[in-house]
Amino acid sequence: MKVSRVGVVGLGGIGRVHISGWRELGAELHGFDELPESRAVAQEDLGLQVHPDLASLLRSVDVVDVCTPTDTHAALALAALRAGKPVICEKPLARTLEEADELISASEQAGVPLFTAQVVRFMPEYASAQAAVASGRIGRPAVMRFTREGGMPNPQGWYHDMARSAGIIGDVMIHDIDFARWLAGDVVRVYAKLMRPAGPQNGPTHAYAILTHVGGTISHLTASWARQGGSFRTSYELAGSDGMIDYASDQRPVVQTIPGTLAAPAGSSFGSSFTRELAEFRAAIEGGPQPRVTAHDGRAALAVALAAVTSAQTGQAVELPVSSTPYEGSAPVAAEVASA
Repeated sequence: MKVSRVGVVGLGGIGRVHISGWRELGAELHGFDELPESRAVAQEDLGLQVHPDLASLLRSVDVVDVCTPTDTHAALALAALRAGKPVICEKPLARTLEEADELISASEQAGVPLFTAQVVRFMPEYASAQAAVASGRIGRPAVMRFTREGGMPNPQGWYHDMARSAGIIGDVMIHDIDFARWLAGDVVRVYAKLMRPAGPQNGPTHAYAILTHVGGTISHLTASWARQGGSFRTSYELAGSDGMIDYASDQRPVVQTIPGTLAAPAGSSFGSSFTRELAEFRAAIEGGPQPRVTAHDGRAALAVALAAVTSAQTGQAVELPVSSTPYEGSAPVAAEVASA
């Protein structure tokens, strides 16, 4: 099928980022938001056709892009799938594994694609590292460290409601959970902690997790909403049997390796990564190759995130079964890596 008309559901912050990406790709844009005030603002300043209800949008588009709060993903995506529309859903795929399984089943029954938008896989500084690891540049991964730190979202908002969002683990750490799994395969054991530094927040703002991968690789993940007054920061260190790759967004413009240097290509801006992501999903919907991240990957990342929440709440490590759907980390994204 040809993707010409895209319906973005959820016209807040991430919805606007997706709208910008689709606009770069030349799509005819339609929008819907359950909040009347959001629809009114979008009609005024986004330059797209805003629909009064979901049914109207579904009748008018080829593809649905869900960009709403986590706890609403399942119902909206399910309605679109049952209407025969391919769906792109922002991470996490759903709030529960039961919802994720229902979405995957609905996608298969309807014969239409379902994709999870895990944008980190499309950021050149991350894709280049994955390509290097997959090609054996550092040997077998042994220990990996990831950080993702920024300011606190609205302290009264849904992000802090664990029942709605799974908190900082479900909203922030899940990016690096997915990336770690892309690099080293399924996660079989999780141990996590949640912390609440002093401040006006309504819930934990700092999370730490240790993941054990099926091949023995250990990943250490840190996520924080407590970086007040500073810019958003990410980093990783990937140590293998034959070398190491490390990157920090606030320290250097290239990905460093031992031995050698791995240069992330130009154009690694936040916005362009979303455009690359949407372009790859569109190509797959139109009959091209499977994208680098699938609904099954989204389900696997959600399973690890929820296990981390359980571990943090109980103080015990959580064991996970190996996924019946292999991870997609064995093939490098060769077009996005340059060696020096």
